[in-house]
Amino acid sequence: MTGKHDRSDHRPDGSRKEPPSQPLSEPIPPLRMPPAPRLPLVNPTPKDSVSSQLPAFRPLQPLPAEPPLQSARHRRRVRLPSVQLPKNWLFWGGVLMLGFTGAGILSVLVLLRLPSLPNCPAIFWPTASASLRIYCAQLAADKRTVKDLLHAISLVDDLPQDHPLRPEIDRNIEAWSREVLELAEETFHAGDLAKAIQTARKIPANTEAHQLVDQRIQSWETIWRNAEKIYRDAEDALRRRELRQAFRLATGLLSVGNRHWETTKYRELNTLITETRIDSNKIDKAKGLAEQGGVTNLLAAIKLMEEIQPKSHLHAEAQRLIRDFGRDMLTLAESALDRRQYDEAISILSQIPDKAELQEEIRDFNILAEAQSQAWGGTTADIESAIVHAQRIKRDRPLYGKAQQLISNWQLEIQDVAFLDRAHQLAQPGTPGDLRAAIAEAERIPFGNPRRQEAEQAIARWTAQIETIDDQPYLDRAEQLASAGDVESLQAAITEAGRIRPGRALYEKASQRIDQWTVQIQRAQDQPQLDRARQLANMGDLEAAITVAEQISPSRALYDEAQADVNRWRAQLQETQDQPQLDRARQLASQGFFADAIAVAEQIPPGRTLYEAAQADIQSWRSQSQGQDQLKQAYTAASMGTPAMLAAAIELANQIPTSHPSRRDAERLINQWSYQLLRLAESQARLNPTAAIAIAETIPANSAAYPAAQRQIQAWQQPVGP
Repeated sequence: MTGKHDRSDHRPDGSRKEPPSQPLSEPIPPLRMPPAPRLPLVNPTPKDSVSSQLPAFRPLQPLPAEPPLQSARHRRRVRLPSVQLPKNWLFWGGVLMLGFTGAGILSVLVLLRLPSLPNCPAIFWPTASASLRIYCAQLAADKRTVKDLLHAISLVDDLPQDHPLRPEIDRNIEAWSREVLELAEETFHAGDLAKAIQTARKIPANTEAHQLVDQRIQSWETIWRNAEKIYRDAEDALRRRELRQAFRLATGLLSVGNRHWETTKYRELNTLITETRIDSNKIDKAKGLAEQGGVTNLLAAIKLMEEIQPKSHLHAEAQRLIRDFGRDMLTLAESALDRRQYDEAISILSQIPDKAELQEEIRDFNILAEAQSQAWGGTTADIESAIVHAQRIKRDRPLYGKAQQLISNWQLEIQDVAFLDRAHQLAQPGTPGDLRAAIAEAERIPFGNPRRQEAEQAIARWTAQIETIDDQPYLDRAEQLASAGDVESLQAAITEAGRIRPGRALYEKASQRIDQWTVQIQRAQDQPQLDRARQLANMGDLEAAITVAEQISPSRALYDEAQADVNRWRAQLQETQDQPQLDRARQLASQGFFADAIAVAEQIPPGRTLYEAAQADIQSWRSQSQGQDQLKQAYTAASMGTPAMLAAAIELANQIPTSHPSRRDAERLINQWSYQLLRLAESQARLNPTAAIAIAETIPANSAAYPAAQRQIQAWQQPVGP
């Protein structure tokens, strides 16, 4: 020994050469690797150890002998001068201590150094051992992904059927296949049916799990179809705005058998229902605004529909309504144009939004509006200009039919204008013959033509002129006859005016004059009779006056005036007849005989002049009679003299209203009976203060004795001193 550690002893793999005393030519025994962790899949045998399986850990080969090296070292040893080693035991003890320490440290390092695990992704599998395949398969399977489980199965499934570990391999393949099927089930519940089916079909055909694949896939597809049908039906219900039906269908997803449909899609459908409900309310509001009519309401309705997003199930309906509302605005513009409100029509047209998709109709409408405004001039030149303008709308335009209809009407109108111009020229002289000729010319305009209404108005005007010319002499002669003013002249005037038949131009005027003359005749005939009746009334003979005045019949001119006099005279007569009876009843009441007074006053029947006055007196007397009855009852109660009866009497008297005539007597008696109660209470105070207090407390606050009673109560409530 030289006392130094030779670093050449150590090898790169961590092994260490034996001491120099061992010949170098002897083979170095292989290192013993620590055993690999035991895998659940593999039950290794002593023959199949990890160290023998892993190619990276093959035993080291013995080193060849190196004679030249030994000779060189020998020569160096020969050349070195001899060294005298110390003989002190302390030195050698220290050397031994250092040697043992170094050897211990080296041993620990060797023991702690683990062999490197195999890198499964980098292994060339065609030459890999069975143990390595099993080991890497287990590592892959532990990741619990479909890809890794299938990779694990493929690693060990290629091993021979007669392999000693085949039973264990088959059990693991079956377990991993079931895990793949369960992962496919999870994928199905996560909402990816296609991936779940694809995963399930990758399970090896020689496993029991594979026998479940078709049944499982069929179940998944059935569940998926049912869920999709429920979802589609709910969407269809939303499009029909049947929200209750959609919600009822949505609840069917909760038990469909798939977590994705029961949670994610159910929440998604509920969100759709909520959004659709909001959009449905907007549609209802928009329809309500549109029904109210007017440009402002239609624009507000369109704005509401524009708020419905494309993803909404009601978006298609909203777009349809926008087009409908736009057409409603187009109709309003047409109505304004029919009223010859050109500016208003163009203003409405300019407000129709582009989303109504009526751009082509609007463009044509502008052309037709301008053409119609030109035709309003009414002349042949104006109408011809309008026709030329409308002919700009070609056959492929949306309002081509409307343009052709207007052109046809204007062409007819040109003919009508010619007839009307000729008729007006004929009517200018104003004679009945000329007017009849003008009417005949205007009648040439057929019914349904644009100017037929104008022609009819002209015909009616000219007919009235003819009738006026024909009938005016009758009315003039009647006026002349009526100017005499006597009955015979007035009757002759009525006869003459009656020759004007109903429907003629002067018939209304003749009828008014006939009514006036009829009133004059009736007044002349009935006035003496009414004067006679008034004379009788002034003489006091009201019954005779009434008889004479009632002879004027309702259809006569003086009937209302006669009836007013009759009603006044009848009231005077009834008052004269009933007043003594009412006076007698009032006299009885003043004497306190209310029952007799009421009986007499009730003899005046309804409809008589004094009936209302009699009824008012009867109500007053009944109230007074009731107050007297209450006072009588109170008298009766108070006459008993006991505290309870006195209190009852006071209560009865207090029930009489303050406006009643007997109220003054009632208040006097209340004060009298209250003092009587106070005296009774004072008489009880010495023997029984409690009873005295109870009696005094029944005295009402509106009585004169109340303050004294309250003072006594306070005194009686104070404790008596010793």
